[in-house]
Amino acid sequence: MVWTKTACATSVVIALIGSLIWTPALEAQVDNDPAAKNILSIEITGIRKATGQMACALFWQNKGFPRKHRRALRRTWVEVEGETVTCVFKRTGLGDYAASVFIDTNGNGKLDTNAIGSAKEPWGVSQNAKSKRFGPPLYKDAKFSYQGGAVTIPIELVYD
Repeated sequence: MVWTKTACATSVVIALIGSLIWTPALEAQVDNDPAAKNILSIEITGIRKATGQMACALFWQNKGFPRKHRRALRRTWVEVEGETVTCVFKRTGLGDYAASVFIDTNGNGKLDTNAIGSAKEPWGVSQNAKSKRFGPPLYKDAKFSYQGGAVTIPIELVYD
């Protein structure tokens, strides 16, 4: 079949009309999707005069928690402004999670630590779980259960 200018123009018009017909149906489907209302927010407080980006991560297992954000299930970055920052994870699945945050003060994309593993940058985890004697907090101590809806998890920053 040889495409003519008329055939191409007709195809475009049909495609545009089709998209107008189906768009409301798709919007209704999204509005009725219960997962669309699953919004998990992490509210980080205790920010001192820090500047930079707040790294926020949701972990579903202990692998990589709390320092290796690249191993997290979900990640986001938020500009630090003021004493409180909120990271939002939309369409979050139900289940157990632990959250980890830090302010990337030098912009290298990772949580910097000293020779013995203590954080050089402000950090925090869900449940405000404390560091162990020689090491970071454990996943099991920071874990929380998310059952859906709009939920806010508080985290207080730690300055080592």
